[in-house]
Amino acid sequence: MGRVFEDISVQYLWKQLLTGNSSVEFTSLGRWWGNDPKKKCQAEIDIMGEQDSNTALFAECKWRNENVDLDVLETLIDRSRLFHYTKMHYFVFSKTGFTKGCMERADEMGNVTLVSYKDIVKAM
Repeated sequence: MGRVFEDISVQYLWKQLLTGNSSVEFTSLGRWWGNDPKKKCQAEIDIMGEQDSNTALFAECKWRNENVDLDVLETLIDRSRLFHYTKMHYFVFSKTGFTKGCMERADEMGNVTLVSYKDIVKAM
């Protein structure tokens, strides 16, 4: 179900773009995986979209029966640093919701959008 949830999340992002509600005016979306030279391991980003050479969005999708915790957001931020964009917006998609710590950090940062499955259903 995780891969299907990623596809649904991609559709949600496209709908946000087409209705003028996207923080990043990307031209394409896709999965990224490659080498993390600092950690010397493979890294994966569920969804990535580029607006231009300075601006991009990064997203992580979690289809779990528990709220997404802060570590998921922090991992996404860490992996986004493999790129040289100066303006980044993060999306975390969750089946059930988010922990208090994750929501507080997203609010502090200001460039993070947390989206639950309920939000997707409502928007679609």
